[in-house]
Amino acid sequence: MHELSIALEILEMLEKNNYLKDIKIVKIINLTIGNYSGIDKNYLEFAFQNLGDNRFNAVILECNYNETDDIKVNEIIAD
Repeated sequence: MHELSIALEILEMLEKNNYLKDIKIVKIINLTIGNYSGIDKNYLEFAFQNLGDNRFNAVILECNYNETDDIKVNEIIAD
């Protein structure tokens, strides 16, 4: 399940850029996922919810798909 490593990489990027400072809970992450990326939305959502970081326990992923093999974070809704 490589979705766990993707979730960890996104978390690391958010922390590195201080986006999660003073954030209590992440509600929604909007992503663009390439059809050829091999990423399963349900596995990725499960990975986020089980990172061991309580801010992501109830996160919902909203995904847009395109004809590439990449993944892009579009928006994060948090409190």
